[in-house]
Amino acid sequence: MTTLERRVDEALFHRLIASSPIPLIGSAIGGLLIAISQLDSAKSHLFLAWMAVVYAMIVLRWWLVNRCKNKLSTQGFDSRLAFRYCLTLALSGLAWGALGFLIMDAPPMTMVVGITAIQAMIMGGVVTMAPCIPAFLAFSVPALMPTVFVFASGDGIVNMVIAVFCVVFYLLMIGVAYRFNQSLRQAQRISFENEDLIGSLKEAYQKISTQNQELNHVAHHDALTGLPNRKLLALRMQQAIDLARVKKTSTALLYLDLDGFKAINDQLGHEAGDLALVEVAQRLGKVIRGSDTLARVGGDEFVVVLSDLQDNPRTSVEMVAQKCQMVFEKVFSIQGIECKLGTSIGLAICKEQDTIEQLLSIADKAMYQAKLLGCEQMSWALDHST
Repeated sequence: MTTLERRVDEALFHRLIASSPIPLIGSAIGGLLIAISQLDSAKSHLFLAWMAVVYAMIVLRWWLVNRCKNKLSTQGFDSRLAFRYCLTLALSGLAWGALGFLIMDAPPMTMVVGITAIQAMIMGGVVTMAPCIPAFLAFSVPALMPTVFVFASGDGIVNMVIAVFCVVFYLLMIGVAYRFNQSLRQAQRISFENEDLIGSLKEAYQKISTQNQELNHVAHHDALTGLPNRKLLALRMQQAIDLARVKKTSTALLYLDLDGFKAINDQLGHEAGDLALVEVAQRLGKVIRGSDTLARVGGDEFVVVLSDLQDNPRTSVEMVAQKCQMVFEKVFSIQGIECKLGTSIGLAICKEQDTIEQLLSIADKAMYQAKLLGCEQMSWALDHST
């Protein structure tokens, strides 16, 4: 049995268990009405005894059904549990089958009432027990066969017609139950297939979404340090410039180039150089505001975008630049070797007419001007210091 078919069987068994109170209630009402209708007959005591058996079977079956429910909730579904539940239905079927013997040689009206009651119970079983054909058979066979036997073994054409009619009716009910069962199975199978398909689509969407996020991160971030790259830097700069125009504030740029990095790269190798760049990125990230941007734009070049600067932007920029230089005061331990790094910084404040490319260019030139002044210096871009 495939996993899907097993899931269908389990779902239909849950449905069968959930509908179990309905036939029990029907059996209780039907048994009571039949016993009442025969109070004036010579066999009234037998019908009352039969009703007592029916009610005893109802109580017993109720207890067995609850046991099945408990096992279903704790142990899950298996074929043995379905078999046990079918046995509980067989008990009700036997109780109703005994009615066939009571109506033997009874007045015609009593026969009609008895046969109608049994057939009504079987018709109700088509609806409540069709999710499991063995369950329907477990109830209907012992419920109807005694009646068929009683009338088939009786004298007269009428008895034989009634027996044949009961058989035809039963075969019809089996066909209806089977068709109903197939419809339920197909509907449940489609439901599970749709659930699986939706689950697969959700999983695929999540994978694609994750991949897109990863690709987007790769496209906008430096692979080594995880900092924004030139592409994302341009976007952040444009956002900062737009914000400054709206709020009438300032945007500034710090262009950093490391001093002493080439020596580490040459003497200790590129792996050591990469470790140094990662630590530099971590140290610089701790001295800027969350609203500012730190980006890596080259081998050992970093850019800091300061946005929404209020009064005295020059002082604020120089304070951040000093903090950036201070992070290099502590020596770097690279592969167990202490190394000294510093930084030269070019400073620029965005003018209204400046484009992103122009601002990066003038900050870059200011950085080279700082290099000319000596290591670990800062320099303002010409015409951008006020």
